[in-house]
Amino acid sequence: MDAAVPRDSDLEFELGGPAYRIMKRLGIIKGAGPSVMRRIIVFIGITWIPLFIFAAMEGHLLGPTPRAAFLLDFATHARIFLAVPLLFTAELVVGPRMRAAGLRFIDAKIIRPESYREFAAAVGRVQRRREAYLPEVAFLIMALAGARFINLEQLTGLTTDNWHTTWQNGELRLSASGLWYRFVAIPLLQFFVLRWVWRLVIWTLFLWEVSRLRLNLLATHTDLSAGLGFLGVAHVSMAIFPFGVGCVIAAEIAFRTHFEGLDLGRLQGMAPLLLAYLVFVEVVTFGPLLIFAPLLAHTRLEALRDYGILVQHHNQLFHDKWINGDRPAGEDALGNQDMSSLVDLGSSYTVVRQMRIVPFSTANILRVASIACMPGLPILFQLLPFTEALKVLAGVLV
Repeated sequence: MDAAVPRDSDLEFELGGPAYRIMKRLGIIKGAGPSVMRRIIVFIGITWIPLFIFAAMEGHLLGPTPRAAFLLDFATHARIFLAVPLLFTAELVVGPRMRAAGLRFIDAKIIRPESYREFAAAVGRVQRRREAYLPEVAFLIMALAGARFINLEQLTGLTTDNWHTTWQNGELRLSASGLWYRFVAIPLLQFFVLRWVWRLVIWTLFLWEVSRLRLNLLATHTDLSAGLGFLGVAHVSMAIFPFGVGCVIAAEIAFRTHFEGLDLGRLQGMAPLLLAYLVFVEVVTFGPLLIFAPLLAHTRLEALRDYGILVQHHNQLFHDKWINGDRPAGEDALGNQDMSSLVDLGSSYTVVRQMRIVPFSTANILRVASIACMPGLPILFQLLPFTEALKVLAGVLV
C-alpha cells in the first residue's frame, strides 16, 4: 500500500466547513470534537429562550386558544428540543459510520492497488467540497429567503390567531415572537438541515467516484452484496434524520388530537400520505447506494457463469468417480474430501445465486422504517386503549 492512501482523519464528512470554523472561533465548539451538547445549549439559548420571553411579554404563553399559546405549540418545541439537537447528534452517529465505510474500501482491499491514487484523489475532493464557502452561503440565503417568502400562512391562506401573530388595524401581522421565530429560529433550523443535505450529497458523489474505480468484488461473499453490505449497515444510521422529522410530525398530530378533535378515523385517512413519507425516507436513505447496482448486477451475472461452469466440471468429475464407479479400489466415501468439496462448492454457488444487486438488505430497510415510525407510538396509545394498541403493534411485528 503506497503513501497515497488516505488516513482516517482525511475522510471526515461531518466536521469542518465554514460554519464549523465560525463556531470554533466563537468558542461554541471546543477541541477536536463536535461539542454537541454545547451547541445544543447555545441553539436553545438563541431560539427558544427569546421566544419564551417575547411570548410572555405579549401574553401568549397560555393564550385564549391552544393555537395562540406558545407553551402548547408541541411542534415548535419538537423542532427546537428534538429535531435540531438530533442534527447535531448525527455528527456522532452518522459521520463516523460514513467515514468508517469509506475507509473500509481500503481496509478490506476492495480497492485494487492500481486505484489507490484515484481513491485518494476522491478523498481530496470530499475535503474541498466540505470546506467550500459557496454552498453554505447559498444555504444561509435560501434559509432566510424561505423564512421571508414561504410560510404556513401564505401556503394555506390561514388567518387564524396564533402565538406568533397579532391583529393590527384589521390585519394579521407578525408579533415580536413571530419575527424572531421566522427570521432567527426557522432559518437556523433550515440552515442546519441544508448543511446536512450537502454532506449527504458529498457522500453520494464520493460513492459514485469509488464505483468507477477498479474494485475487488466477490460474488461469494456471505453478506450477499459482493462485500459491499457494510454500506447498507452504515446507511441505517441515517434513520436519525427521519426520526427527528417524525418527532415534529408526531408533535403536530398530538396537538390536533388533544385540542382539535383529530380522531382515529381522520388519522386513518392520512395513511396514504404517511406511507408516501416512508417511501420517501427509504429512497433518500438508500438511494445513493443504487449507484452500485449496475456493478453488482454485472458481478453476479459473471459469477453465475463462471461458478456454473466450475460446478459443472467439478460435479461431472465427482459423478464419474463416485457414481459411474471410476474411484480407486478401497477408497471409501465416508470422510472423503471429495464429499466436503462437493458441499463447499454447492454452498458457494448458492451464495452467488442469492446475491443481491443492491448493497442493502430487507432488514436494513425495515430498521429504518421502524426508527422513522417510533415517534408515532405515543399517538397510537393516545388514540387507542392500551390493549388495542398492543394488538396493533403485535400485528405489525408478527
